[in-house]
Amino acid sequence: METLNLKISGMGSAHCVGVVKNIIVKQDGAAIENIEFGQATVSYDPEKVKPEAIIQEIEKMGYKVDQ
Repeated sequence: METLNLKISGMGSAHCVGVVKNIIVKQDGAAIENIEFGQATVSYDPEKVKPEAIIQEIEKMGYKVDQ
């Protein structure tokens, strides 16, 4: 497992945190280590999911992601 630290713009409420959490856990091979307003730490299996795929799914929901 590898770790991905994300800064996520646009997460201003508990609802947003929940949306991002659901996006991440739906990715095969990804798990949340920590999530709070504006950031998430994600563990992922690089053989199952690429960091770019996780970021792309989050950005599809209207959030901006930086590493």
